Amino acid sequence: MVILISLQKKEGVELVDLPEEWGGVIPLHVFIEEAKKLVFEAEKAGVLFRLLGGLAIRLHVQPHGLEGLYKSLKRLGDDEIEITDIDGAISYKDMKGMDKFIGKMGYIKRKPTLSSTASQRRIYLHPKNWWFIDCFYGSIKFNHDIELDNSRLKLDSPTLPLAELFLGKTQIVFMNYKDLVDTMMLLIPHKISYSDEPEAINIKYIGEKYLSKGTYAWGFYHTVTTNLAKIKDILPSFNELNEDQKMNISTKINEILEYFSQIEKNRAWRARAKIGSTKKWYRPVETTQTVGEFGIFSGKHLFEKPKP
Repeated sequence: MVILISLQKKEGVELVDLPEEWGGVIPLHVFIEEAKKLVFEAEKAGVLFRLLGGLAIRLHVQPHGLEGLYKSLKRLGDDEIEITDIDGAISYKDMKGMDKFIGKMGYIKRKPTLSSTASQRRIYLHPKNWWFIDCFYGSIKFNHDIELDNSRLKLDSPTLPLAELFLGKTQIVFMNYKDLVDTMMLLIPHKISYSDEPEAINIKYIGEKYLSKGTYAWGFYHTVTTNLAKIKDILPSFNELNEDQKMNISTKINEILEYFSQIEKNRAWRARAKIGSTKKWYRPVETTQTVGEFGIFSGKHLFEKPKP
């Protein structure tokens, strides 16, 4: 499916100056170049903007020679396009600075709505309608919350630290195929660590910060560990992975689950654990039509014109 041509027909969106040689599909390298440019230019403007989601994971995987595997897994099904937008994050204090910076880059900010304000997101439309930036500020609010502050944002560039990228996928209660693929691809080339070292997933930080203290932490713990167990269970069905890769993922999941199970939990966590999943343990998230994916184009009247 040529997703951008389909989008034109569905939403009546004019994709300005789309190069003919792209055939209606924006190449992955264009997303990567733009995303890196945004991070670099934002930092020059005094804003710590970091990438998250599938594009951020792809950037971490690129140096490890796994491009062929990533493509063979077809994270977006049979679509030719691999990435559809640019997801990013800033601290709360950089929100106004990001608005100002992104306007100078030619992007158009969507006016805040009830759903985007509640989920602490800013949405910016590319000046030629090629994609949008979904930018979280202060925290990433999906089924569970992941905090954002400059002390964490400074640990890596151009993406969030691997711990946050890992949590961004495994905190999703109803994981879809692309989330599953991204999680496996994140695990294969990166080691499990107990500190914030480069190119490693700091599970000590994850466990102590999010999964072991308080009633909310039990729900976070339940979601993450349930997802990891499911990934391990379905690994044998992935013919695209060789046996070494399957063993790699399985071994790392075992180490993570073992650590999370043994980390000390406080009294509030243990009390909530007794209730278990009979009570909803996560926050339901809005649909893609409210703040995400291409549903935003149907509300183009909500976008503000760039200020001179």
